Amino acid sequence: MDFKEEVMELLDISFIRNAIIGGVLLSLLLSVLSLFIVIKKWSFINIGISHAAFGGLAIGFVAGISPSLTGSLFAVFIGLLIGYISKKGNIHEDISIGILLSMSMALGVIVITFAPNYNSDLFAFLFGNILTITDEDIYILLLFSIFTFIFLWLSFKKILYCCFDEELAYISGINTNFYYYMMITILAIATVLSIKLVGTILSSAMMILPAAVSSQIFWHYKKILISSVIISLIMVLLGIFVSFEYNLPSGATIVLIYSIVFFIVFIFRKIVIKD
Repeated sequence: MDFKEEVMELLDISFIRNAIIGGVLLSLLLSVLSLFIVIKKWSFINIGISHAAFGGLAIGFVAGISPSLTGSLFAVFIGLLIGYISKKGNIHEDISIGILLSMSMALGVIVITFAPNYNSDLFAFLFGNILTITDEDIYILLLFSIFTFIFLWLSFKKILYCCFDEELAYISGINTNFYYYMMITILAIATVLSIKLVGTILSSAMMILPAAVSSQIFWHYKKILISSVIISLIMVLLGIFVSFEYNLPSGATIVLIYSIVFFIVFIFRKIVIKD
């Protein structure tokens, strides 16, 4: 059996097909958001939100409510609280993230102990399994991605302006608070939606790595954005097939491959280009 026939055989399996469709949608969504995270230097906020989402997921699981719904609401709440405390409380974002991250993870661990068979579910929440993506997950992800892309397309220059210099953007008449909290909300929901792919621990990596790799090659934001999308698609699809072929965790495989590529590009730039 050649490679083409093997791929076609895999696509005939419904959960593999859903994994590929979900992986493609997530790679597009997260790679686009990655640009703003890297420019704004929001990697730690993203890590805080991804870990905070675990508390909401645990509440939903124990209460018998959709974990995606409770996780999204909880992650949005924590994300907005991080932003509010940072802006109004005269506290650096790192401190507010550290406090809320620890609180949310502790809450999640305590809540999930009340659920039966919590060990296996805890592992799924933390590390994800893209093969469990359902048709409903894909529809939700598609609708949210469409909304996000439309919002970013209509507000791209204003958001980018806020990322580069928020104070100057405010002076220029841009409602910086609206875009600040809106982007945190989008990041929080995207984080929860990506948990089935890579889990709460690795979801932040999928938002940081695309632009991190591309920024080692290009400096213009348009080139970074386009290359982030292309590289992310390749890495996710490669990770899915490798994980399925060798029976490895899909999320960890994707992130590991992505990380290896980052260090290869980084070393190449430093040694060959001597930047």
